[in-house]
Formats: sequence, C-alpha cells, structure tokens
Amino acid sequence: MINDVNLLPSISVSSTINSTRLLQKAELLAAKLDTHFAPKINQCETDVILCYTEHGLQLHQRRDNKERMTLLLFVDFVNGKNGFRLAKNCTTKQPLARAVGIKPGFRPAVFDGTAGLGGDSFVLASLGCKVTLCERSSVIGALLEDGLERALADSRTRTIVSENMHFISHDTISFLQRKTKQFDTVYLDPMYPHRDSSALGKKTMRTIRAIVGDDLDSEQLIQAAQSCATSRIVVKRPAKAPLLSARTPDHVIKMKSSRYDVYFERK
Repeated sequence: MINDVNLLPSISVSSTINSTRLLQKAELLAAKLDTHFAPKINQCETDVILCYTEHGLQLHQRRDNKERMTLLLFVDFVNGKNGFRLAKNCTTKQPLARAVGIKPGFRPAVFDGTAGLGGDSFVLASLGCKVTLCERSSVIGALLEDGLERALADSRTRTIVSENMHFISHDTISFLQRKTKQFDTVYLDPMYPHRDSSALGKKTMRTIRAIVGDDLDSEQLIQAAQSCATSRIVVKRPAKAPLLSARTPDHVIKMKSSRYDVYFERK
C-alpha cells in the first residue's frame, strides 16, 4: 500500500463548528498528519478537507465553484449502512460470519488487518467476536477512530465497541511480523485490483484508493498473517479476481460479486 503522505495530493483539517474543543482536536489532528490546519473551513488552502462537523469527523471535497462541499467519507456505526446491518443482518449464517469461523458457542478472536472504515469489523463485533482493527492509513484511521468514539457515546452501540472492538493505527505487516500466534482468525480485505466495472466507479472507492493507493504488498500481507493466525486466514476478493496467495484456499465461500478465500492454519 502506498503511504498516505501521497494523498490527493494534500489535505486541510478544520471545523464547521466554533467549538474550542473541536478546534483543538482539529489542530492536534493536523499536527499528527503534518498537514494544514485552518480554524475556519473557508480558510482551508486545499480542496480536500478533514472537517469536524456536528455529525463527527468527515472528509469533504470542494466543488468546482470552491464554495460548496461534497461529502466523501464518514464513519457512522450508529446509523446509515452500519446501523442497518446491525438491525437487519446480524446473523451468524451470513457469509462473513461463516468465513471467520463463528460457530454455536464459539466466537473467534479476529484481527482485521485492513480495517478501512470498519464495517466488517463492526458486524463481527456485533456478533460477539473480539476484534482488533488495524489501519495503516492515518487519514482513514482518523475517520475510523472518530466513528468508534461516537459509537462509544451512544447507548445502542456502546457495549459492542467497548467490549469487542480495539483499534490500533499501525502498518499491518510490521505489526504482524512482531507478534506470535494470538488470533484465531486474521481477516484481510485488501484494495481490489483495477477493473472496468461500476463498483470502482463509486465515489467512496475512488476516494479510498486516492488516499491509500493500491495494495501492492498484499502477498507479503498474507505471509505475515500466517505468524498470528491460530485457526484461519480469510481473504475477501472480487468474485473473478486471482488468488492473493500461491497457495490454494482450503475453502471458498462464494457470493454474487465477491468471495471469501479461507486458508486453514495447520497446528
């Protein structure tokens, strides 16, 4: 994965709310990302802005007229897509649950090495798994961390996040290489390869790719995962994409547009 110092190519951090607390958070985040801090959004020097709003931290982009903003990325575990998944699809029979090894009376400890915006990890945590989320993009990590913080403040999601979700901002490969086997399942959902389909035309995917780049070290990622998984490694792939590893999966769970390649770890 290309480090996010190359993102977009630059970014500002600001707040739409005249709040001392949020302005301080924005200033600290800008220092952490080594980028421009603007106390008011109209003072931003770049077209891409990480902005604290009444809803939380959001990634915005200026429209052509430079006055209107378009929302690009936002992590919300309470409402929206994640809220719907929690309410309507929180079942152990779904493909993701079966892939990571959830069984009656057993919830694996899962390491999500490509946490991204945290959607899959939130589903697994909702089902009772202890999930460690690792994200090496500091921009995506900031959005994810803010989403987790807001979820902790809401009674509907507080227990899920506080008891079952632990976030670390780190390069996944170097983190795994320093660890011994301690997770039942290592889950990987690397950036999909380029393809001429409508999926990659979605604004969210285009934005994430622009920020984090392509996962050019995916093979090294799965090799590093072998040192930490006691039971299995699960790799999410597009339905027709080539294998991420030279090793043939022990089990494949197929869906309409994607699949889970499951590699069992021999003890």
